[in-house]
Amino acid sequence: MADRHHGAVPVLALVGGAALMALLLFGQGALGVRPPYGDGGTLTEVAPRYLPAAGRAVLSVVLGVAMIGWFGFNVGLGGASLATVLRLPGPVGALLLAGAVLAVSYASPRLGNRIAVATTLAALGLVALCVAQLPPTSAPVTLDPGGWATAADIAAMTGYVSVFALRAPDFSRGLASRRDLGWCVLLLVAPAVAVGVAGAGVWLRTGSTDVVAVLAGSTGLAAYGNLFVTAAVFAPALTTTYSGALALRGGWPALSPTAGMLIVAVPGAVLAAARFDRLLLPWLAVLAATLPPLIVPMATEAWRRRRGHPARIVPVWTWLPAGLVATALTAAGLTVAAVTGLALAALATAVHVGAGRPRPT
Repeated sequence: MADRHHGAVPVLALVGGAALMALLLFGQGALGVRPPYGDGGTLTEVAPRYLPAAGRAVLSVVLGVAMIGWFGFNVGLGGASLATVLRLPGPVGALLLAGAVLAVSYASPRLGNRIAVATTLAALGLVALCVAQLPPTSAPVTLDPGGWATAADIAAMTGYVSVFALRAPDFSRGLASRRDLGWCVLLLVAPAVAVGVAGAGVWLRTGSTDVVAVLAGSTGLAAYGNLFVTAAVFAPALTTTYSGALALRGGWPALSPTAGMLIVAVPGAVLAAARFDRLLLPWLAVLAATLPPLIVPMATEAWRRRRGHPARIVPVWTWLPAGLVATALTAAGLTVAAVTGLALAALATAVHVGAGRPRPT
């Protein structure tokens, strides 16, 4: 984002992106909260109550592809760091890390959670290290509105959280109240914004968007930063195999968990070896266009049900055309693509809700 603005990131972009992230996470995450506040299940468990069979099949494919991409991004970044530390060819580092992530995917949930906590602490340590060793030469944020580039920033932040937001019930399942969900949303959004500001500061100091190269060329403690990068990506990569397998099995129940994990990890490892992480911004733009439109009608239908309205299936036409249009606009290079997709989904959802209301006699 700092590279796009050639300097400080507009506060408007951070605030707007954070607000949209929170809305998507809270609206979809409410499905996982225990009744009467939600449905109390993962996305795979609640999807049959909201989506037709065709819609679930499309959703499974889209989410499967998204998880493969995120696996490729996380393992590509971490693998490059590992290769730098061990002085190995880049693809070898990616394949080694991919194998480690896949192996831990079969471990017990308790062990997986402990590894996630440890690697999350490593991610926070990486941020602290970068801020301490590579302080910015000027303020990393600005009150300047930033023009159309700000819309692209908001889309990027939306894309960053879009997959996780859509699958938020996988992680909010069992929460007792919407207040608990609100804390979870805050604990995701606030650090994401803080890390974004820290990243802008690193760009102002170095002029580079390649954190691996920056840390490899540093001295002092920052020289060991790539160890933190390798550890920091482990938890999000592990999330992709877990959630990706769930997503694929939602469309194809006969698929085994092992097959689901392999479908995510094998092509994801190929992307990682090719340094898919260098395509982050285009990838986020596609995700921001494709996935959020579905959250609008699903969250709206869940809101209706909680208020005692009769349950209705969410038709495909309320979200798929909006996603396709937004994706086409993204391919055309329009920065308003993601917002347009959300607006079209909101309009289609309003038509669907209005069509179900009894007409006055």
